[in-house]
Amino acid sequence: MAVTRPGKWDSARIGAGAASIRTDRGWLAIYHGATADHRYCLGALLLDLNNPAHVLARSQNSLMEPVADYEQKGFFGNVVFMNGHVMEGGKIILYYGATDAVICGARLMLGDVLESLNGRCYR
Repeated sequence: MAVTRPGKWDSARIGAGAASIRTDRGWLAIYHGATADHRYCLGALLLDLNNPAHVLARSQNSLMEPVADYEQKGFFGNVVFMNGHVMEGGKIILYYGATDAVICGARLMLGDVLESLNGRCYR
């Protein structure tokens, strides 16, 4: 089970994203995390294929963070959160919300996301 981590980008809160993506390494879950000052970012978990309660690896650093003006200023600023995704070959087309005001899209390479986990377990 994933829990908050003091001093990290997901130190105060974590929340589910879209459905997990089955990979040959495990279930890839993209989730949101926040700090005590309400800055929301996206990160990833790799879960065991046979026992998804077992976390194999976790993002040390965020995959996405609010850097664009529309992600920093709005109804609830400094927020990006997962809404859904579509797999297109090795690309994850990610739909995310920003500042609780807009829906955005981004492309991530599946291999890059998996590589960012380095196969190590971060709890």
